[in-house]
Amino acid sequence: MSEKEVLTKKEKDDLFLIQVRLFRLAQNSWNLDAKECSTLFNKYDVYDYIKTCYGFFHIQGDEANLDDIAGYLKNKGAKI
Repeated sequence: MSEKEVLTKKEKDDLFLIQVRLFRLAQNSWNLDAKECSTLFNKYDVYDYIKTCYGFFHIQGDEANLDDIAGYLKNKGAKI
């Protein structure tokens, strides 16, 4: 999704729900508390990455999306 594309209200709501679900799944899967997970997501711009991948993420399952995010983070040098 390019910066110029505008999300509809429903897409914005869906994006928010995807971000929340993936945040919680990351916390549980990677044994992080909320602060650690928030720091990781903010430091590596994971919320922006999720927005960029919205077109794919809204049709894939959460586990596949989390695997994609884990790969993204590893490529950025994050340790999870």
